[in-house]
Parts: sequence; C-alpha cells; structure tokens
Amino acid sequence: METLSDAVIVFLISAAFTIAAGIGLARFGDELAEATGWGKLWVGTLLVGIATSLPEVTVNISAVWLDDSPGLALGNVFGANMMNVFVLGLVALAFGVSQVCGGQGRDTKLLVLCGIGIVALATLIGATGDAKLGPTSAGGLLLAAAYIGGMRAVYRAGRTDMDLEDIPSPSGSARRAWIGFGISVVVVIIAARYLAASADRIAEISGISASFIGVLLVSIVTTLPEGSVTVTAALRKSYGIVMGNVYGSCFFNVFIFTVSDLFYRKGPLLGAMEAPHFAAALAALALMSMGYAVVKSCESRAFAWGRVFAPAIPIVYLGALYAVFTLGQR
Repeated sequence: METLSDAVIVFLISAAFTIAAGIGLARFGDELAEATGWGKLWVGTLLVGIATSLPEVTVNISAVWLDDSPGLALGNVFGANMMNVFVLGLVALAFGVSQVCGGQGRDTKLLVLCGIGIVALATLIGATGDAKLGPTSAGGLLLAAAYIGGMRAVYRAGRTDMDLEDIPSPSGSARRAWIGFGISVVVVIIAARYLAASADRIAEISGISASFIGVLLVSIVTTLPEGSVTVTAALRKSYGIVMGNVYGSCFFNVFIFTVSDLFYRKGPLLGAMEAPHFAAALAALALMSMGYAVVKSCESRAFAWGRVFAPAIPIVYLGALYAVFTLGQR
C-alpha cells in the first residue's frame, strides 16, 4: 500500500468482506439464539450483540498488536457506540418512537444504564490514568468486572420479569448455524487485519488523524452488521432485539478495551487517550443518555420532555464528528 489509492482499494475490499461476514454473524447468531431458547432481549444482548461486535474486536486487536495504532482502536470503539445510537435514533424516527422505545422491560432499562455506566467508567479511567498489571491493566480489569456484573444483572432482571410459561424452549438444530458462524468469524478475522492496516495507512498518507479515521470510516464499517440487524429487527417489530442489539453492542464494545489491552505492549490502552478520543467518548455518553431519556419518555408523562432527544440524536452525532475531526487536526 504505497499510495493513497492502493490503501483506499484495500480498505474498500476488506470493508466489503467485513460487512458480509458481519451480516453472517448476525444471521447465524440469531439462529443459534433460537436453538438455545433464550429471551429476545438476551438474544439481542448476548449472541447477536456480541456476534455483530466481532468486527470491532478483530480490528482493535489488529490495530494495537500489528499496526501499533492505539488511536485507531480507541476511535473505533467510541465511534462505534456513537454510530449505534445514531442508527437507533434514525430507526426510532422511521418506525415510530413509541413503537421502538416504548414498552421496554426493567431488563432493557438496566442494560441501557449499564452501557452508559461502562462508557463513563472508561472515560474516567482514561482521564485519571491507568496502570499496567502484567498482560492487562487495572482499568481493563475494572471494565471486565463491570461488564460481567452488568450482564449477570440484566439476565437476572429479564428472567425475574418472565413467567415460567413465557420462557421459550430450545427449537431446531444448531449444527448448521455453528458452521456458518465459524466461517463468518474466520472471514472477519482475516478481513479486519487488512481493514485496520489500510485505515492506518490512509490516516498516515492523508494527514487525517487515526482517531478520526477510527471514529468515522472504521466505526461505520464495523457497525454496519449492527445497523442491518437493528433495521431488520424493527421491520419484524422485534423491538426487544433492537434495543438489545444496540445497547448490548455498546456495552460489549467497551469490554473490547480489556481484550485489546492483552495485545498492547506499550502500556494501558486507555492511557493513550487524547483529546479526540475524549470528545468521542463524551459524545457516545451523551448519545446513549439521550436514548435512555427517550425510553423513559415513552413510559412516563413526567419524562415526556425526553421525546425531543429522538430527532436531536442525529444532529448531536454529526456535531460530534466535526468536533473529533477538529481536535484531531490540532
């Protein structure tokens, strides 16, 4: 990739494979979920949410381990969370705010709060400093504990609210789904390697910061599987899957910092945060909080004011992109 055009071509080809494999992950993850008999929110949060986030995992590992680009990895995670809520806002406006965000259970609201909390925790760790602990870091361990504890709480809340007869039973065979899921994982791992390398090269040749490339280009590519699942689930009126996929992915994305820390040898990954990353993190925090306010507005007249955040989400997202770009050029 000697020239910018070469890097762009490699980026586009690897992006196409990443998107195709990501959609495969979502599809086969959904089939696996049906075979397990888990509830809709838990399906969206765990299997589908994590499956569609695998592109982010592989891109981040490649960025810090093979390309020594922590800025790209940090921008990818915070940018992906921004993009996820941006898509949720568009879907809510297209399909009806009350339809998409209304009628959510206690487990959904707990999941949203967990997602907001872990982004706030990561931002705080980045601002106050982190310490390397062997192959990981103190911040990485805190994020892992927060993720595991939060997922456990969400699962318990969902099961507590369900009657025994409402808990779905496993159906069908998972063999075909496991095969398709495995193939998709392999394609994602290979494609993400070239996606990260070409994105880093584009940043280097063009002079645009790797942080902004991560927040914009890479995050858009890696979140397209989540976006496709969100839209498809909305068309099927599976709004539990919509919320679980969006906020489950946001929650898991921050946990990726813990995984990435294992491959970054120069210190704690969150210790490499710079002004553009803090802008992206605060934007993700604001967008996710706005999404929560919209959910609350659908269940209580006291929070009716929160409805105004639905059309504001796309505007805040675009404004945040401009802020990240401006800070990255300084």
